[in-house]
Amino acid sequence: MVIRNSAAADLLEAFAGIFSAESVQKNLSLLKGKLNQQIGSEKLTLIDDPFMERGLASKSFDGEGVSCRYKKVIAKGILKTYLHNLKTAKKDGIETTSNASKSSYKSSIGIAPSNFYVEKGEKSLDEIISEMDRGILITELQGLHSGLNSISGDFSLAALGYEIKGGKKSGPVEQITVAGNYFEMLKNIEEVGSDLKFGLPGDAYIGSPSLKIKKLAIAGE
Repeated sequence: MVIRNSAAADLLEAFAGIFSAESVQKNLSLLKGKLNQQIGSEKLTLIDDPFMERGLASKSFDGEGVSCRYKKVIAKGILKTYLHNLKTAKKDGIETTSNASKSSYKSSIGIAPSNFYVEKGEKSLDEIISEMDRGILITELQGLHSGLNSISGDFSLAALGYEIKGGKKSGPVEQITVAGNYFEMLKNIEEVGSDLKFGLPGDAYIGSPSLKIKKLAIAGE
């Protein structure tokens, strides 16, 4: 299966909270205790870059006035850091990663990434598809806020896309359901495309290239 860039970015945005140190400390993330361990495919590098040119979440300081810094949250599949503010960093006895966020001057301090994206690979989407004998290209995922559990990582989502036969898109598919586990999906990334695309900005600006996944469950005609 290939998940096209925009759909992969939407999925990353839905699960971005698992990288928050606050979630980890409250036992709301299965990444607890996984620092410096392999949690994803060697093809996967996940970056938080507050200095990205034309990044809609670029900034010099976080919500607590701490100087921002570039960081690889996952490097070649290995979890390198959680995202911290001063409070969570003090609790863990480390320096903050300068990811404190405030949605308004009245709101309390939270944690959010800045420009947060999967590092692009070298193959175009067409090249990735051309290497597949049979499969599905997912172009859109629906129900992202009701059809997933960010703690367990399980998701079951309505999807649209195309069937792939002989390395080409053969026809549209709709009314299908894609189900799996996000933590397992990260391990099952076989290829990362060169077509990095960002979604709409919110607390963060989140992007992903197209991702070729070894296996996910699909139901539907």
